[in-house]
Amino acid sequence: MKSIASILISAVGLLACCVGAEQQSKFTCRDWAKLSAERKLQIIQRSIELAKEQKVVLKLSATYYVKELDALVANYTETKHESGLDSSVGVTLHTIAAMEGDWGNGENKLLHARKWMGAEGFAEFKKQYPEKYQKLCEKR
Repeated sequence: MKSIASILISAVGLLACCVGAEQQSKFTCRDWAKLSAERKLQIIQRSIELAKEQKVVLKLSATYYVKELDALVANYTETKHESGLDSSVGVTLHTIAAMEGDWGNGENKLLHARKWMGAEGFAEFKKQYPEKYQKLCEKR
């Protein structure tokens, strides 16, 4: 789980460079931890709808993303990973989707993941999750 955290931190850094801190989501993983299961599901369902309006299709279920976010935030809390807890839920969701090859914006899945995670994060992803990397290669 530690390696996912490093990939997500790299993605947060990439987003900060590309769009500026003021445009990032202010809703953090720390905020996420305070929500009820029902509210989390509603937020992810709405996020998937909003992504679709922007021509990005997420095929995995909202329940899947809630489970992944909950596991990651629990790890951040347990390891006292403060920068992870302060990272954007939106950026984190995008990173999880990119790792799964589920960020359907018409772009090649592998290229999108590499671009989104940055060189360092993508190298760590390949090393720690060869099966997910292989799936990305197959989804080209």
